[in-house]
Amino acid sequence: MNITELIKFDKLKEENELLKNEITELKQQILYKEDFYFQLFCINCEKVDECILSNCSKNTLRKNYVLSDSSKYDKLPSKED
Repeated sequence: MNITELIKFDKLKEENELLKNEITELKQQILYKEDFYFQLFCINCEKVDECILSNCSKNTLRKNYVLSDSSKYDKLPSKED
């Protein structure tokens, strides 16, 4: 291997390391289905998973998906970035 090839090889290794670090950082920002839990929310009485008012119907229940660990949310990039 001559000096030019060696320089190119070293540069490629350095670039590869930078890309590996970037991939690791991006993997930490991924949210999975398991990161959320499901709950029902009544829009009339504002109770979670049950209604306390007798006039509430199934039409007033809304599905909520709540993030289990909010620290994962803090790692997500914003649209401005």
